[in-house]
Amino acid sequence: MHILSSPTAGGAEVYVKDLALAMAAEGHFVAVAFLNHAHEVGRQQSYEQNFLEELAAGGVEVDFIGYKARRSPVFGWTRLRQMTGEWRPDVIHSHLSYGLLFAAFCPVPVVYTQHTIKLRVPAWLYRVFLDRVVSRYIGICAACVNVLNRASSRPVVRIDNAVSPERVWRRPQDSRRDGTVKLFSAGRLTEAKNYTLLLESVAELDDMDFTLEIAGEGPLRGVLEQQIEQHQLAHRVKLLGNVNDVSERLAGADIFVMSSSWEGLPIALLEATLTGLPVVVTNVGGCAEVVHRVGNGLVVDTSIAKDLAAAMRRLIASESQRSFFSHNALNYSASYELGTAVALHMSLYRDVVDAKSP
Repeated sequence: MHILSSPTAGGAEVYVKDLALAMAAEGHFVAVAFLNHAHEVGRQQSYEQNFLEELAAGGVEVDFIGYKARRSPVFGWTRLRQMTGEWRPDVIHSHLSYGLLFAAFCPVPVVYTQHTIKLRVPAWLYRVFLDRVVSRYIGICAACVNVLNRASSRPVVRIDNAVSPERVWRRPQDSRRDGTVKLFSAGRLTEAKNYTLLLESVAELDDMDFTLEIAGEGPLRGVLEQQIEQHQLAHRVKLLGNVNDVSERLAGADIFVMSSSWEGLPIALLEATLTGLPVVVTNVGGCAEVVHRVGNGLVVDTSIAKDLAAAMRRLIASESQRSFFSHNALNYSASYELGTAVALHMSLYRDVVDAKSP
């Protein structure tokens, strides 16, 4: 049984959906308890509908704890007890720290995944409370494992994020494109993604022939629109909003770029890598881990626009460099395919259940 925030277009949400569907396809009973509906947190209702339909088609049970639980932990605890009584899961796997509060009094082993390098609660709370609830922690990259090890005294297991190959349109080997270079980025329009830095970098490249599409919704859209107007980038940059064809857009791009201030192990980056795209990323969370393992792009160690622009310029200008990185992405990215993550999760669940058995 997974606990997740909402059925929305986020990396963790998409990853857990993929895990749930793959586990159900193997014959396991899988359920997802969402904290709230998409519209309750200002997200797209249509995306939620598609999300839930996909889970239902794959045989995954779903229910909602309820937005009221954010203000009333007792309500959340009561709802989760009802769900565990109905579903009788062997393991509760929470993907948000808030969910651990509701799971604290459930007579079922609890696993918690840290999806970002930024702790959602004060570090001291791990040893005082969370460690009493959680049987195992999961870090989705080396950086997240390090964060958890500093905060917790409990065992931490590394299971890297992964992507279902069925959702990826892989580029042909040695595919070459002429003309305007197409850059693509995807993620919530929030402080974490630092799209203001990306737009500042784009403004440094006025002499280059390229376009940039940014897929995602979020509270900073108005700020970014003003920045696009200020730098006169409307001919070059397009904010797409939420889209349902990310795989197609990745396959049609030449470069994937991320300018994040903090991350875990971004699903969008893994999708781009499995597609076969060269990438430019800032050195946050597990982004550099992917590039160093696969050898498919450039890592920018600062949050300075000129530095990010220089890396982008290098790939925009060099078709041969893009081709080299694309070849590596297509040939050395298999460790980020979903099957590995599913097997590691199932092994961990069995260990937790066995440890709980008398």
